[in-house]
This record gives sequence, structure tokens and C-alpha cells, in this order.
Amino acid sequence: MHPQEHVIHALPDLLSAATIEQVKQHCQQLVSNIGLDFFLIGIESMNGGVPSSRVETNYPAAWMERYARLEWIGSDPVVHHCRQSSVPLIWHRGRFEDEFSQHLFEEASAYGVSAGVAASLRGVGRSQPMMMSVACDARADARTEQWLQTLTPTVHLLCSYAYEAICRIEDAGQAAEVGLTPRERECLRWAAAGKTSWETSRILRCSESTVNFHIRNIINKLQVSNRRQAVARALAQGLISA
Repeated sequence: MHPQEHVIHALPDLLSAATIEQVKQHCQQLVSNIGLDFFLIGIESMNGGVPSSRVETNYPAAWMERYARLEWIGSDPVVHHCRQSSVPLIWHRGRFEDEFSQHLFEEASAYGVSAGVAASLRGVGRSQPMMMSVACDARADARTEQWLQTLTPTVHLLCSYAYEAICRIEDAGQAAEVGLTPRERECLRWAAAGKTSWETSRILRCSESTVNFHIRNIINKLQVSNRRQAVARALAQGLISA
């Protein structure tokens, strides 16, 4: 079987990863199988209205420390492209055009990060955009360009599966942290079925005020504004089934 076909067949295994570390292990093995050395996953989110980013990677630690310390993310043409477009990018020396980004490239090359493919996406119903870059130490010539071109569809698929795997792990973690009581789950399930608080109170043989008390607790725990949003978030996080 061709290495890329092997990787494509192995991609669903990513979705069974239970931790971010397992996702990274899968990614490292998959990129290695197609002749690459490194991968980097960058996820951007909003924390209290302030944008933040996190990175999961096997890039050389010394290079990542220097990159972060010098705040090169704002001048990185690969990151800029991924923030602006969902079209995968083949990158190498030729993509670093101005003097500053050329300096960035030369430093990256010193750590064996000199050519690769980058892709970005935002999943359906997800607010966090993600980019993935895979890399190796390769000379920028026509042969390298052609080779990376053949890898691009596989890298784009890998990005999609890694994104879904990470989102599933984080959703499961959030659901575990919520910690709804059995009674709250019952009230939430009946709310999802379209029952009012009064109807739910008749079904559960308790007072309507008790049901409303549980619903308020649910809304607070899920950090939403109303009953409908609570149902939607609970379904998304797997706290209740449809």
C-alpha cells in the first residue's frame, strides 16, 4: 500500500484518541509515514473577550521557545495565510519574501524546519479556528514542490481529523466538569423533549418551582442564558442524548 493510502486508512484512529497527547502521538506517526518530520497544530480562541492561542507540536523545543520569545507569529507568512484562507499552502523559502520573514526562515531552517504544507479550517458549529503545518528539512526546488503538492490532500485530511479529535476530547472534558445531578439531567431531558416546567413537574411528581430551581442550576453550570441554550449545549457536550 502507498504510504499516503496507509495514512488515509489510519486517520479514523485519531478519533479514538482519549487525550491530546494521544492525538500528538498519532500525528507524529502519520507525518512520519509520509516522509515528514514535524507537525504543528495551532488553535485560536477567545477567553473573556481576549484572543489567545495554544500550540501542540513536536517542533524542536528550542525553536518554539525562540519563536514565542521574539513574537514572530505576527510576521509569519504561513500563519498569516492560514488566518486569511482555508486553501492549503505549500511553503518553503520562496514564501518568505521580505527581509524580516527571510530572517525567520533562516532561523527555522537551522532547526530543520524549511519546507512543508499548512492547512486551516473552522469546524461546523465550532468557534475555534485551527491551523496545521507539517514540515521537514528539504531544499526549495521543483522536485520538492511537486512532492509537497502530492501530499497536500492528505495533510488537509489529517488537519480535519486532528481538529475533530481535539474538539471531542475538549467537549468530553467540559461535560465531565459540569457534573449535573441525576435530577438535573431528568429535567434537562424533558426540556429537550419540549416539556414545560409544569409538565415536567407532573411527570417527575414534584412542584413546578422545584423544576425551575433545577433548570436555573443547569443554566448556571452550563454558562448559558436560557433553557433553550442549555438544551443545545447539553446535546453538543453529550450530557443528554437527542
